[in-house]
Amino acid sequence: MTRVPNPPTYHPGPAAQPVPAEEIRGRIERFRRALRDRGVAGALLTHRPDRFYLAGTTQEGFLWIPSAGEPELWILRDPTRAARESPVRVVPVGSGRDLWQRTARAVGEGAVGIAADVMPAAWLGRLGSDRWEDVAPDLLGLRRRKTPWERERMAGVGRTVARVYEYGAARLRPGVTEAVFAAELFAEAVRWGHEGRLWSRGTFEAYPWHVVAGPNTLAAGAVDTPMPGVGRSPAFPVGASDRPIHEAEPVVVDFGISVGGYQTDQTRTFCLGPAPAWLADLHRALLDVHRTAAALLRPGVQAGEVFEAALRRAEALGIEGYLGPPERRCRFVGHGVGIETVEPPLIAEGSREVLAEGDTIALEPKAVVPGLGGAGVEDTFLVTADGPVRLTPMPQELWGVERGPTTGDP
Repeated sequence: MTRVPNPPTYHPGPAAQPVPAEEIRGRIERFRRALRDRGVAGALLTHRPDRFYLAGTTQEGFLWIPSAGEPELWILRDPTRAARESPVRVVPVGSGRDLWQRTARAVGEGAVGIAADVMPAAWLGRLGSDRWEDVAPDLLGLRRRKTPWERERMAGVGRTVARVYEYGAARLRPGVTEAVFAAELFAEAVRWGHEGRLWSRGTFEAYPWHVVAGPNTLAAGAVDTPMPGVGRSPAFPVGASDRPIHEAEPVVVDFGISVGGYQTDQTRTFCLGPAPAWLADLHRALLDVHRTAAALLRPGVQAGEVFEAALRRAEALGIEGYLGPPERRCRFVGHGVGIETVEPPLIAEGSREVLAEGDTIALEPKAVVPGLGGAGVEDTFLVTADGPVRLTPMPQELWGVERGPTTGDP
């Protein structure tokens, strides 16, 4: 008879250190003020990133935050681990039916706050009340303003990314496919603490292996970006493909990483051997646009002003027409980032969102030259009263890579 060993004791690694209790309590209290302003009995949070932000755990279940009274985590599995990870009171529940019964009792006759952008429509009828308020804007507004603890987490992720990009520069060689190169970057990122996935909101599908090279930087695709990539099949027609990478062509690496629940977003352009003149010129102009826009990332500036400054600089440099083919011209140059890949504010045409101290923004001008290819540069910045602080410390220039050995990779 085979002896089954006892299950190992749960042991969090360095990236799994819990969110400090004082962080959680401060977030909950700020969120409560928004709930009281809306006049709701409380908020029911079902989306994992929202529960992580307000409770520090993502174990399966719901988070109930009343306008007055003690918050509770109603956990299906695993309540024991949830209690280790969160300072919020954990209540074990036995079934999904129990979850909804608790919801109905908690809400009573009052209105309930929900994150309507991420709660399934089929769940609305199970709330126990037909009165609900969308509190997602309030919560996302709180999440924009990163605390000192969160800022340090994101700075640490940026340092991790720098190691991964340096590794990529050493591994890039003629003949390796986009997909294999992306997989090598992914494995190195995991070695340094990457959790292997990127949280995102709504229908946007974030993934951490966006590598696009040569003519594939011109291909149409399913993501709102100048160079979505072609992917490996119609089932996932974006990102890295099975095309081999060649010398003297752009290799655009847009590689997101998440450590301990926090992300940064960044892009660098590589080239094997000497870069052709068109690529060097395009990248130089994009870097100029990037720095022009970054200088405006200060509290009180409207997001639309940052976009317009980037567009005007691109026009002055003669690359405005290259910010994506006419049929899919991009009308944004950046977005908030933190627990999820795309968060407010969006640095977009006409946006009146006002930047604030503590915003973390991924600024990402990218461009393509029809018939030749594309390039991009992206960094994550912290907005402060003293100016933007770059959290992604890799060199911004075009990454020229010495010609390495050819590869037999399929």
